Amino acid sequence: MKKHLPFLLIIIFFGAYLISSIFTPGWHTSHDGVYHILRTEEALRMLKLGHFPLRWAGHIDQGFGIPLFNFIYPLPYYFTALLSALVGSVWAVKAVMIASYLLGGLGIYTLLAKKDRVLATGLSLIYLMTPYQFLNFFVRGALGEIVALGLMPWALYTFELLKDGKSKLTWYHPIPLALVFLAHNFLGILFAVFLLGYSFFLKVNRQKVWLSLLLSFGLATFFLLPMFAERDYLYSLDNQFFTFRFDQHFVYAKQLLYGKWDYWYSVPGPVDGMSFQLGIAQIILSGLGILAILSRDHRSWSSLYLIIAYLGSVFLMTGRSFWVWDKISILQTIQFPWRLLFMTTILSPVLGFYFLSLIKSRKILVLVLSFILILSFVNIRNYRRPMKHFSESEYTDLYLLNLGKTTTTFRTEILPKWSVPDERYKTEELLVNSGNMTIDALKHDALIITTTINNKPNESEGRVTLLRNFYPGWVATMDEKTNIELTPTDEGMISLSPQLGIHTYEIRMTSTPIEKLANFVSIISLLALGFIWKKNRNTKN
Repeated sequence: MKKHLPFLLIIIFFGAYLISSIFTPGWHTSHDGVYHILRTEEALRMLKLGHFPLRWAGHIDQGFGIPLFNFIYPLPYYFTALLSALVGSVWAVKAVMIASYLLGGLGIYTLLAKKDRVLATGLSLIYLMTPYQFLNFFVRGALGEIVALGLMPWALYTFELLKDGKSKLTWYHPIPLALVFLAHNFLGILFAVFLLGYSFFLKVNRQKVWLSLLLSFGLATFFLLPMFAERDYLYSLDNQFFTFRFDQHFVYAKQLLYGKWDYWYSVPGPVDGMSFQLGIAQIILSGLGILAILSRDHRSWSSLYLIIAYLGSVFLMTGRSFWVWDKISILQTIQFPWRLLFMTTILSPVLGFYFLSLIKSRKILVLVLSFILILSFVNIRNYRRPMKHFSESEYTDLYLLNLGKTTTTFRTEILPKWSVPDERYKTEELLVNSGNMTIDALKHDALIITTTINNKPNESEGRVTLLRNFYPGWVATMDEKTNIELTPTDEGMISLSPQLGIHTYEIRMTSTPIEKLANFVSIISLLALGFIWKKNRNTKN
């Protein structure tokens, strides 16, 4: 560890310098930043109520609730929620962004340090200076993608450990990829597809790699399975009303080479509101790496696959790939083809290693690496800050403007399909009585509603409407033993038909059958890791 410490410190200190503007107190402009703060606060509220794993966000949509964490990557919010209890939601989000960014650089170093520590340090800094990193930080405020890019090098590192044919499968090998799934669903799945394709080009240890990938899927199944199997419960999927259309967000080839740094949004056409450049230094490094692989010294099926993955990602970002996106509908859920910049960001230092490792002279290697590092820094020198930092009053106005809403660009994105698409506003009422009933002893929070209802004899049965969004996870019991059917109203709220007489009703948010199955699979996968740990320990003894 001592021999690595100086290099690790260089990565940490220089990485912190690159994003130093985020240490400014308060918050800054970004597309999604305030949403992450609001989601963090909601995650903490849900965890305090004992809601685990996170699925329902009961205080959002003006208190009607939505299945936010069933469809939006939950991992960052577990971290930020716990940290926010100590340092507040703003600094919690910042801390997770900073830690993830630095973790990614350390991951690239760890991936390559076994072969050359100096080279690994330089390539890790080049990774941190990729323009897409700063786009996520200071323009988009893309917390999930920042966390995913911090974890992906570690997933690739554990993959390489198994790939070499000497390592045994251990309990920790599947964990980084499982965390990537939870950090960002779209990017996690695409990265897993990349690793799965990579595994077919291995000559040894293929079965161990596949088992590790399977366990990664299993650990993240509690999130992945409901995300896929229950997506028809959403208004956006049920009505085919997607937030963004993929065909309007292809990147022109010249934009990959250079695009003016701006803080607006992705728009159709060759002149965009933000930059999608690969980075001039990263392009040079990747190109030289590809040439090195095509030479006899480095040519192998697995290295050729890296070229295919890199060039394929570039191709899929351009309009010429429309037919691919049109045929593979699951790709369309990614919304933005330029999100594949994450793959070029990961692969650039990996490809570059193939070229730089050919340089035998230490002096020439240092000179070439220094030139690429300087070129990288010059390219991003003006990208290292947000458009502006909010004053306290500006941030308060922005926070209050979004408080209580669905914390997405469009309200219908994660709204249950039974609900009306129009914005609803808070009401002091929770239960609305359509008959001649008396409602007493009401206790409630975001997950449980308990009330005593006197449905008087000789009156029409009537119905009670609960001002909560209907979702299959809600269940009701009467007098702690009899199950009562819940149905959606025309506006998507919960409708209950009380029986005659005085009865106590409990309406509780629970797991759906699919969610229970998903939880079970993840628990079994976790136990499998424990079995592997014990087996390896016994072998050593």
